[in-house]
Amino acid sequence: MLLPDFLRGPAHEIESFVDAILAKEYDGGTCLDAALSHLSEEALDRLVRKWVATLDSDNLSEGIESLIACASLQRPAALHPFLERLFEVQPSQGNYYASWPWRKAPASAVAYLAAQAEASTDKELRMQAFECLLETRQAAALDICAALAQSIPARHPMALYLEGIGLSESGNALYAEASFHLVFPRKHFKPRSQSWNLPRIHPTWQLEAEDGAYRFGGMGSGQCGLCGGELHRLAELPENRIGLSERPQLASLETCLSCLGMEQSVLHYRHEDSGTVVSLDKGECTPEFLATPLKQCEVRLAPTPARWRGQDWGLSNGRENLHRLGGFPCWVQSANHPSCPCCGEKMQFMMQLDSELPDEDGEEWLWGSGGICYGFSCAPCRTTAYMWQCT
Repeated sequence: MLLPDFLRGPAHEIESFVDAILAKEYDGGTCLDAALSHLSEEALDRLVRKWVATLDSDNLSEGIESLIACASLQRPAALHPFLERLFEVQPSQGNYYASWPWRKAPASAVAYLAAQAEASTDKELRMQAFECLLETRQAAALDICAALAQSIPARHPMALYLEGIGLSESGNALYAEASFHLVFPRKHFKPRSQSWNLPRIHPTWQLEAEDGAYRFGGMGSGQCGLCGGELHRLAELPENRIGLSERPQLASLETCLSCLGMEQSVLHYRHEDSGTVVSLDKGECTPEFLATPLKQCEVRLAPTPARWRGQDWGLSNGRENLHRLGGFPCWVQSANHPSCPCCGEKMQFMMQLDSELPDEDGEEWLWGSGGICYGFSCAPCRTTAYMWQCT
């Protein structure tokens, strides 16, 4: 049976498959990673209880590390009863997601981590406690982190750590809790030809959309301040969904695909009340490559279920729908919110678009080598900005 057919099959068979891989310590690889996201929430919780409750350094395997990484995004509360064990065993040590099981952990976990940091003189262990405290995102934990950053000392300024969990230096949220996935027409994307790349069957591609459709792709109405060319439309979306204002009126989100990331890393725009998009970047350049606009279509918005509010570009490995509005960004590199060109404040994350979007020539558009484009907004100044990251 082919993997796509298996993942569409009975839920109990997927659970048995994952359990068998963990029991025999097979290298499940892509098959295991894909199957974990197709488990029911109840099955994922059961497997966490079975394999994490008795975890120690002797039975830690790559498969169990994959289970923990998956649960830390999709079902973090399932891991919370076992946080002290995880701190001792340190699964995925050295990986950027090692501290994710502590996301939104209870106050008892904060007290435990604070005690570990206080009692130890080992800098690496104290740094481990510091990073786990950050991921709880609780005010009390962040106060402890501020003190630890001075006493350890931390490797970077505290402001960078706060930005990494979506907070400004003053503690304001840099993203909206509410998130939506973009739902594209069924045949908008080209079928994937690579044998290792699954068709778009992940649950995030199957979400139920709200009523209402919005323009996506094509040419915009503004002019690039660098090359003078016509801007490319990314999408036309309600201002109250993208953090530009509280009004439901549509805003045209536009940028120059020829200049973005190639001639300048971040491009900035102002949105007039009339709907006009004005480039705030000034200069003269001739782009090395002239971009074709993204293929036009109508997209709808699907409220993101709780399980999929936390996604990751690396762990997704091309399987998941990462075209999103709001929520926490799926950073390819370190968190990097640009400053508003008008007021200088950090801009709020607005949206992200993954690679492999079709363009009007029928080719697949890649952000760099295949990363993600991020959009940001500043409501008081009515500005937007765009940048992309890749590996």
